[in-house]
Amino acid sequence: MGAIVWAIASLSIIAMALVLPAGQTHRTALVAMGLGGCLWGAVSGLLLDYRRLPAWLIHLSTIAGTAAIAVAIALSGGARSSAWACLFYVVVFAAYFFKPPAAAAYFLACVAVEAIVVLGSSPGNHVEAAAKLVVAGPAFIVLGAAVVVGKRLLWNLRLRAERLAAEQGALRRVATAVVSGEAPDRFHQLVAVEAGRLLGASSAAILCLTAPDEAVILGSWAQQPALQYTVGDRFGLAPDGDLARALTQGRPMRTGRHAPDSSLGRLGHEAGILAPITVAGRPWGFLAVASLPVDGPTAEHERRLTEFAHLIATSITNIEDRALLAAQASTDALTGVANHRAFHERLTADLARARRHGRPLSVAMIDVDRFKLVNDLGGHEAGDELLIAVARHLSEAARTEDTLARVGGDEFAWILPETPGAEALVAVERARRALAGVIGGAAGPAAPVTLSAGVCDSSWTSDPSELVRLADRALYSSKEHGRDQVRLYEPSSADELAAH
Repeated sequence: MGAIVWAIASLSIIAMALVLPAGQTHRTALVAMGLGGCLWGAVSGLLLDYRRLPAWLIHLSTIAGTAAIAVAIALSGGARSSAWACLFYVVVFAAYFFKPPAAAAYFLACVAVEAIVVLGSSPGNHVEAAAKLVVAGPAFIVLGAAVVVGKRLLWNLRLRAERLAAEQGALRRVATAVVSGEAPDRFHQLVAVEAGRLLGASSAAILCLTAPDEAVILGSWAQQPALQYTVGDRFGLAPDGDLARALTQGRPMRTGRHAPDSSLGRLGHEAGILAPITVAGRPWGFLAVASLPVDGPTAEHERRLTEFAHLIATSITNIEDRALLAAQASTDALTGVANHRAFHERLTADLARARRHGRPLSVAMIDVDRFKLVNDLGGHEAGDELLIAVARHLSEAARTEDTLARVGGDEFAWILPETPGAEALVAVERARRALAGVIGGAAGPAAPVTLSAGVCDSSWTSDPSELVRLADRALYSSKEHGRDQVRLYEPSSADELAAH
């Protein structure tokens, strides 16, 4: 831009020199000055890289331009010269590209050039020169100030637009993660990353309340690994601490210097902001950012983090609602264990994993003996209570990696990964014996309630439906041999049952 200004001003001087009377003694000098200005403009714009040159060089070029215009005014008629209008180039350029103090200095320099013209003019031209000064001086200052203020407004608008774009980008990425069904741990990690980058912090984290006086980190991010917290770290909420105050007051809390032995101080954090997250009217946790400078957090940071925390609260509500719907879709409403659909989905996945790693898997089909009698004698409420009790005790007997499901009215299925048939038989028999003492009198002393079960493992088949069918054969074999027992699938017993 400086090169363009130099070229335009120089061409203006040349044009002005060409329209002067032919006998004007300084005409050649003005043309030479104009050509020199064009040459400097070309060198400045095409050869010089001001990003790598010292800052004073651009000021030197601008000062030289101002001086050249002053010389051109003197050579082209002084008070009667129109070259003074070229000073507006200096005013606009300085106002837009220099800081206000430097720009103001250039405004005053232009006024000083006009004042020198007044002082140096002949007595007959004093009135005309003074009139130009009266018009030009305020014009330089007003125009320059208008450009400075306008530039400041545009700059602020640009910063606001960039912040808004950053906020909208962060919100869009978080919303996309929610809509796409991102896993909770990846979602929490994304929240920490976006919060930290949005506020230009050194680190950020999202914490969830696990108790009224304790919170756990679900997602963490930091510019440097040494500043990052570990996911799963737990923090106590001291009654007079920042976390507790933010939670109690329900508004963001700015933190100042931290003690060297505190959780933040140990990592080198000196200042930050905590924004509480409220989900469905209950305190859920916090969104926290930390910044190394003590004066880093501002009211604007506080506002942006609060708005981000509100969106996160909405996202968490959606995630929890989706998880609840998914649980309801895969859970038996009466007993709380997996339902028929979830059982078959899990069996298919576990069998595929067992085949891939060459590991055994067993399925047990369990049936409540004489369940119809319970309904007939005690009503459906008694039958429901019995099913709930069976599901509860079987769930207690199952391992964490096992899957227990209700697949029929009074029939349950139990998937035992990493378990051959003989070991599964022992586990189910142990559960049957334990349940016998609990549900034995559900239908009265004359008709005690018992369980029958059949077990089959993946050594016989790797097809999910066939595995369930063979386990069912073993269950029917248990029924045929007197109930209240667990039998392991064997082809001979199946043939015997088929013949009967």
